[in-house]
Amino acid sequence: MKRAYILNLTVLLLLIPLLMLATTYQAVSSYIISAQHQRMLIERQYFSITTIQDDLKNIADLSFRRAYLTLNEYVINNDFVNNASHVLEELMKYGTINGAPQSTMGNVTLEEWFINVKSYLNSLGMSIEPSDPDSFLKDHLEITIGPLDSFHIAVMLKVKNVTIVDSSGIVRYSGDIPPGEGDYIYSTISIVGFEDPFIVRKLNGLYTRVITPCKIPFPGEVYGYYDPSNPDDIENLALDWCYVGIPDNSSAGMYYPTILERFEGRIDPIQHRYYLTLAEMFKRKLGYTQELPVGLVTFLVPGPDTDPTLLGALTSLGVSVPDSYTSVSYYFLRCVIDNAECKSGEAVSDEYPSFKLDNATYSLIFGG
Repeated sequence: MKRAYILNLTVLLLLIPLLMLATTYQAVSSYIISAQHQRMLIERQYFSITTIQDDLKNIADLSFRRAYLTLNEYVINNDFVNNASHVLEELMKYGTINGAPQSTMGNVTLEEWFINVKSYLNSLGMSIEPSDPDSFLKDHLEITIGPLDSFHIAVMLKVKNVTIVDSSGIVRYSGDIPPGEGDYIYSTISIVGFEDPFIVRKLNGLYTRVITPCKIPFPGEVYGYYDPSNPDDIENLALDWCYVGIPDNSSAGMYYPTILERFEGRIDPIQHRYYLTLAEMFKRKLGYTQELPVGLVTFLVPGPDTDPTLLGALTSLGVSVPDSYTSVSYYFLRCVIDNAECKSGEAVSDEYPSFKLDNATYSLIFGG
């Protein structure tokens, strides 16, 4: 009997820690569940549309830059596009060009962002309407892309008419993002340091230039003009492969392509006016006070002592340099490669006779 008593006592002593452990586990589990519930309530309580708005700004910056890089590589390696503004929009939304996925976009798209926002809201016990990404991108996202000045492009976007509700059916937010009627999210990109898609594509990859501003990026009354009698000024324009921003000289029939038109390979009058209108809108909305141009110009000087690489590329393509031309890259390549009308130009200096400019461009660069 004594032995049985000892055995029962031993079993009881062993069960006590197990019972305490089970009780403690239940208490801890209950605490964890309660804490998670409390955290969800707190996060839901302090939910603010600003969080989503800030996240949208971040994805706009990243997606816009990735889209520009993707479009640049696409045109260089494939062909010009019909509407660069719309192609950049498609890239930002879906990561595609004409429906074909572009691997360089990765997951940095507005479609992927919306899917992540849905998951984030679901984790807080909330949902968003519309819930379908395709419907959201087509009907609830306003996006506009255009040139800002010669060396920058801009995007403005806004989420239109969405509703966020919690699991109890309470509407936590309904409206636009950003909420103000005239408020948008903006992002800008500098194109400095990128290859010029127009020149590379026109010369079939045999010749390239990287967009770098000249000594005077915007010749004119505000920043001053180049001096045709200064050898350093002439060398900067003719030999340094740099770029200047200048406005159209419509009275002389000279129109200079924006960077978006350099992706398109030509200047379409209607599209050109649209880009000029967008540029003025972006400047106004972003508070720019200077009248900066959007035309982007570099000069092709096909002399044996100035640019033998250019001459070699032209020879490989089976074309030759005519006697009369302007060194403005757009009109030069349209003349030589596309057999378009050649703009007549005169030598800017005796030292570099291959550097020729038409009268309209000469006046914009050198004044007078």
